[in-house]
Amino acid sequence: MMRHKKLLVGIGTFCWVGFFAIVQNSCLFAQTVNMGQMSIKPGTVMSTHFDLDNKASGRLLNDGDLYLYAHYNNDGEVTFTEGEEGNTRFVGKYGVQHIMGSQLSRLNHVLFNNTQDQNAFHLFGDLSVSGTSRFVEGIILADGNGGLMIFEDEGNHESTSDQSHVDGYVSKAGNRAFSYPIGDGGYFRFAGISSPASSDADFKAKYFLEDPDGQYPRDQKEGGINLIDDAEYWELTKAGGEGDVHLTLSWRDVTTPAFILGEAHRIVITGWDEQESQWANLGGDLDPDAQTVTTPLVLEDYGVFTLAVLTSNATNMAIEKTSFDVSVYEGDVFEYEIRVQNNSQTDATDVVVVDNLPAGLVYESMEVESAFGLMEWDAEIMGQVLTWRIPLFIAGDEMIIKLKVKAGSPGKIINYAEVAAFEEEEDPADNSATDENEVKSFFIPNVITPNSDGDNDVFEIRGLNRFSKNSIVIFNRWGDHVFEKEDYQNDWDAEGLIAGTYFYILKVTDHNGQEKEFKGWIQVMKD
Repeated sequence: MMRHKKLLVGIGTFCWVGFFAIVQNSCLFAQTVNMGQMSIKPGTVMSTHFDLDNKASGRLLNDGDLYLYAHYNNDGEVTFTEGEEGNTRFVGKYGVQHIMGSQLSRLNHVLFNNTQDQNAFHLFGDLSVSGTSRFVEGIILADGNGGLMIFEDEGNHESTSDQSHVDGYVSKAGNRAFSYPIGDGGYFRFAGISSPASSDADFKAKYFLEDPDGQYPRDQKEGGINLIDDAEYWELTKAGGEGDVHLTLSWRDVTTPAFILGEAHRIVITGWDEQESQWANLGGDLDPDAQTVTTPLVLEDYGVFTLAVLTSNATNMAIEKTSFDVSVYEGDVFEYEIRVQNNSQTDATDVVVVDNLPAGLVYESMEVESAFGLMEWDAEIMGQVLTWRIPLFIAGDEMIIKLKVKAGSPGKIINYAEVAAFEEEEDPADNSATDENEVKSFFIPNVITPNSDGDNDVFEIRGLNRFSKNSIVIFNRWGDHVFEKEDYQNDWDAEGLIAGTYFYILKVTDHNGQEKEFKGWIQVMKD
């Protein structure tokens, strides 16, 4: 059985010079200082509750287990032996831990677990990880502190989350694929690269939880890009080596805008083109389960990247139909208005508009116009079905059809219209429209108020149009004829007559030649 040796460094200043240790008490500070050769052998556990300071002359070889509960500084050499365990554990107990030093610290396996603060580790120096970095609790804040975390060829990480990741730049050396443990604002928002061709490749990445618009205007974009993420972006730079990589970006509902998430099937990666000063579409292979998108081709240039939504190849046709709720009587000619719109950014082709007139309505005439005035169309009338065919319906254009029809027998009339295009439809819900109205029975009023207020000013017989011929005689109580008319046009307003009661005889002939007579009275009311 192997026995683990444990070295606990307590109060005082611990100085390791060559192979000799000197412990001194101090009333001013407490720290562990190495100025010579410090070796932590395999199976040995060393812990220090005070700051560890590896001086410029110091060499710290960790092949065992090193627990750091306070600050760490390296101005000399920190390394490990290949093939040995070499665990370095940042497990702060006394608040934020500063990880500092003018020299690179070469670590094998590393653990970050400090519950004292959200940004528990302030990285001022450079750390190199050759093995596994376990992120348990506490964010490594490198942004603004100048520190850099480097993962060597076989370096990797696990347990990365919102609670623990790197806020700042992370570098990856070597020719292995890698997922960067990066985030910002308390959110883990990784980016990934494929395997570079060169073993000396070096790619550095950082995530920004902010709108790129200030430096990289979102309205400067290639055609085909509809919307650009306005809440976040990533930076990926190639620091050395040969070979290029595919880039993978992730999305999350806690940071990615809803207008991007709502079009997840059309998400692509877009990169800022420095030469053209615009966002370029880099395409994207989607993995909806992992919530990632990857460039289908390796990158040619590096810099700033974010998510975007392409303009849809689908159209969004919509149709509305109304009779404006007008009162309709038998024989009346009234108007339907049909409005057809292309609400997408894609031109629609082979558009078909169909209107199904209810039984009893008879087509009279039509007027067709478009918002842009460029639309070409053909109309076909077959019984109660009216069809318009439009070869090209430009994005954003509107077609207005004014359809005059004649009402037949009384009853409810339900008019159904629909539109379809050759392209895929984004929102089929508004591809059809229904208008409901009612044809009312023949109606002769018995009161008129000719005061020029536009209401009841004339003796209007509703539904008179249903007859092929008519004649009317209006007379007063003494039998004097005050008005006579063949083909009455609903225009008698009792002009020149006093208020009072008048009588009428209306004779009509329907389209079948049948004659009918109506008699009644009219009350004329004047102010």
